[in-house]
Amino acid sequence: MTRCGWLVVVFLSRPVAAAPPAQECRPEATGAREIRDVASGIVAADNRRDIDRVLAYYAADAVLMPPGEAPVVGRDRIRPRYEALFATFTPEIEGQIEEACVGSSVGFVRGRNGGRLVPRASGDSRVLDDAYLMLLRPDAQGAWRISHLMWHRRSEPAPR
Repeated sequence: MTRCGWLVVVFLSRPVAAAPPAQECRPEATGAREIRDVASGIVAADNRRDIDRVLAYYAADAVLMPPGEAPVVGRDRIRPRYEALFATFTPEIEGQIEEACVGSSVGFVRGRNGGRLVPRASGDSRVLDDAYLMLLRPDAQGAWRISHLMWHRRSEPAPR
């Protein structure tokens, strides 16, 4: 038998490890209400322009994945984005949770944000029509924190 033939025999005779079981996701599980509260709480804090409360929802190593931009890694790097947003606009966000699911160590919320961003000086309001996916995990004290937040526009922006 050729050398290549032995490799095939050896490879095929090795036991194949079973794939790990999929993470069980239970919309009604303990923690589902808590992750929903994070999603609605951050919208309420945005609307109040309460930067400290907004940032408290994020894990220290959270990752924002804005559309068309590089990921923003870490709460300290996320802060300036909110500072600029709140200096320029008064958010009037209307959040809608479409799905929330939680396992023992991870949860997610999928939803939509509508409403608008009202300029604090002059100019037109910016209409929001975003779909988002928020991943969460419990911190050392068991509080759910946002680990990843990604979103995209659901429709084409209105022409200016």
